[in-house]
Amino acid sequence: MRKFFSTWKLFVFFLLLSTCAHAIYLREWSNNRFMVGPNDGLSQILPFKTLLYRHYTEGEFFYSAFFGLGSGVYSELSYYFSTSIVFIMTTAVVFWLESIQLISEPDPLFWARAAIFINIIRLAFVLFIAYHVFRYFDFKPVAALLGASVYGLSGMYFRHAVYWEFFADAYLWLPLLVLGVEKVFRENRSAWFLFAVAVSMIDNFYFAYINFLLTSIYILLRLYLPLSQNETPRWSAIRKFIISGFIGAGISAVAFIPAVYAFMNNHRPAYQHVSPWLSWLDNVLFTSSFIVLPAVFVILLFVFPLYRNRLFQFFSLLVLLGIVLHYSPKIASVFNGFSAPQNRWEYFISFAAGGAVAAGFNSLPKLKITRLIPAGALALLAYAAFSFIDPAIGVPKHLLLLFFSTALIIYILYVVAVQKESKIGEALAIGLLLVGVLASGIQLVLALIVEGATVQTPLFLSIVGTVLFTAILLVRAVRDRSQEAIAAVFIVLTLIFSVNGFQYVLLVTSGNTQLVTEEFITGSDYDDPEINGLLDSIHLEEEDPFYRIEWMESIRNNTPLVQDFPGVSAYSSILNKEILEFYLYDLEIDMGRESVSRYATLGNRTNLHSLLRTNYIISLKGDPNVPAGFVHFVSSANYSVFKNQHPLPFIRGASAVYSEDSLAGESVLRREHAMLSGVVLKNPETASPLPSESSPLPYSIRTEQSDFEDGTLTVTGDSGGLDLLMNNTFSTEEDLYISFHLVKESPDGLYPLTVNGYETSRKSNLSVYKTFVDDLTIRVPAEDLIRIRVPTGRYKLTELEVYRENYQVLAAEAAETDHSSNFRWSGSRLEASYENVENARFLVLPIPYEIGWRAKVNGETVEVLEANYAFIALPADSGNNHIELAYRPPYFYSSLAISIASLILAFVYLQKQRKRTPT
Repeated sequence: MRKFFSTWKLFVFFLLLSTCAHAIYLREWSNNRFMVGPNDGLSQILPFKTLLYRHYTEGEFFYSAFFGLGSGVYSELSYYFSTSIVFIMTTAVVFWLESIQLISEPDPLFWARAAIFINIIRLAFVLFIAYHVFRYFDFKPVAALLGASVYGLSGMYFRHAVYWEFFADAYLWLPLLVLGVEKVFRENRSAWFLFAVAVSMIDNFYFAYINFLLTSIYILLRLYLPLSQNETPRWSAIRKFIISGFIGAGISAVAFIPAVYAFMNNHRPAYQHVSPWLSWLDNVLFTSSFIVLPAVFVILLFVFPLYRNRLFQFFSLLVLLGIVLHYSPKIASVFNGFSAPQNRWEYFISFAAGGAVAAGFNSLPKLKITRLIPAGALALLAYAAFSFIDPAIGVPKHLLLLFFSTALIIYILYVVAVQKESKIGEALAIGLLLVGVLASGIQLVLALIVEGATVQTPLFLSIVGTVLFTAILLVRAVRDRSQEAIAAVFIVLTLIFSVNGFQYVLLVTSGNTQLVTEEFITGSDYDDPEINGLLDSIHLEEEDPFYRIEWMESIRNNTPLVQDFPGVSAYSSILNKEILEFYLYDLEIDMGRESVSRYATLGNRTNLHSLLRTNYIISLKGDPNVPAGFVHFVSSANYSVFKNQHPLPFIRGASAVYSEDSLAGESVLRREHAMLSGVVLKNPETASPLPSESSPLPYSIRTEQSDFEDGTLTVTGDSGGLDLLMNNTFSTEEDLYISFHLVKESPDGLYPLTVNGYETSRKSNLSVYKTFVDDLTIRVPAEDLIRIRVPTGRYKLTELEVYRENYQVLAAEAAETDHSSNFRWSGSRLEASYENVENARFLVLPIPYEIGWRAKVNGETVEVLEANYAFIALPADSGNNHIELAYRPPYFYSSLAISIASLILAFVYLQKQRKRTPT
């Protein structure tokens, strides 16, 4: 019982420490500004939490019709929160609070408000776990506390927690994996390693991969660098890692396998650029937004007698190796799955630095003061070197020389006074240091008050002052052991000050989290009350059980999740490959701007709106880009709603069957007609002749502020291009589809593309968000003049074709009777009836195809076919068809069986291990 209360008090202490480390964001929270990133935080984190909480508390864990066009959220949101242990525990607590009516149903604003408290509690657990792991290394409590603080109170934790909250969970699992490794080496027991592997792989497959690489590096070094006596023999340890690792992975299978399948079934263009092996990325002693080495570690690094200590030697080696890897874009690419370089793994360096600091502080009593004194001077010289070679340091060179010379003089004055036991000399040195600190503080306050003033110089001085003060305190601690506590307190305080400074400078100010306010989240740019009123009008009007609405706030593709309606847009790092290829390749749907990991709008193409049950579109008043056949329904002060006059039934019978291969070389308009008049399958046993299609329209070309020859368009004006002069007359109900291949050759950069009244944008060739899909199709109302405009530059413009759409095919299909009834769609289950009076061969539904769908027709299991490039079709019976659809994540039952079997195997394996291993 005494141990329990001691543990509880320790956790409360870490909770208070974590709270202090979040002081800046607690101040922000008190002013209704939140610990959420303005980009992915608002566009992904808040919407996904809102969606998953609603589904999980309703008992739906697998599928959502509201995420994009419909998606298996268990697998496709596993990168985010669907299997996150922290989120699941948070959901349980929040649901309990909701059930006792302490809070109302959580919405994005709730999750924004709650972010600071979730992050404080998570960091407290990080500190608590890391402390106990360092205690396992036989570090004294104060040393273990310092090690845990260096690890947890690091900038990357707050960067992760603010921008991609689920990233911060990785801070929990790395220490447990290290503990598991050490248990194998020191005790020949693998239960902790097995547990840590399972938990890490369940929580997040992406960081499980990163932690696998990091743990492998750790194990590889440990195999050749023993840290204790009588360690497990090398091959025996390897065998235990392999067996327990596989069993732990097996336990995680029910979460990990569906997640990995979703990742493999994602579509993201391969990274096209070469990642160099080495590159100056940032300054790890001053300004890095990924890893800033604490002053105490840098000083201890130069205390050379410490390298006789195996633990200090080992952890310092890990840090130095980590820093080398940090400066390698190639390695950053490896850690990001061989994609674009991303620096998300450097929390490992913080952990290793924490271990080195703990080992060094643990050994202070064994040091002689004469061996410590040079370390302070060498550390100051190292900081000086890093400041002089960094062009972005922001402080003039003459001031750098002045600052470091002064710091060295003060340090030398102090150590000489210590050696001569001169209290006056010590006091003089400390006094000079305090004057410098006071001057720096005043300059910092003035910089914060005066608009446009820079904080770089005072912040730089604060870092130099921290190094100097830490070095002095370490000298005092070696001379007098009673001073160790003062040094430890100062080190922790500097870490708290540093991470709060990091939050203010790099996150609140530069990162613009100051813009994430209650006013913004509930305002017109995010969850617009005016739009919500229009949505209410639509829901009151519409009698059909399921329909979609095209609308999103600005570029926030997950607006439907925020405003709670079935839409046609989504933004996620993992999306259904079939849907993305449907947009990018099969139908060449322009989304208003080029980007990866998202889809949006249907390009104002009425055929697609009708096929996908998009019965309404909301747009700004006066926007000319309204799809054909949509008529005004209702308006508000700033927006108008248009209703589709040619809606198609959710379930449609199809007798004509077309092959994807036969349509491969045809226009996208002909593909649309094929989907309307029948169904398009991948490899049908028998295929129908393709529907008739008109030929491309003739036109003549006129240049506008440009030259055009052999497919090369050179634009000389600010906005030039081609005019296509059509040799036809058109009715007001007709549209034109303009297809072409467009690549910007020079100069590189983001650029707008307009076709008549329609505007879109194309990414720079160097952008990591470029799709490299350059075959475009733009729909515009039919006119006798088509104006294609781009900015100054040289372009490759080829394969230019124009097609006419009069919507006769759509009108004929829309006139058909809806033979479906008893429609019910709730999450992962759908039931409906269809009277097949025309003996159609297939039933087509606008539900995205995923292998997790299972179907029965009239009680008989049938194959779910991939139809119309990305959706589903079922074989139909004549007469009445009772349809039952159920969704489970890919390989769910087989992976569940693996998890259960692995749990049993783990129990047996660990029981045998316990009997064989002496206590």
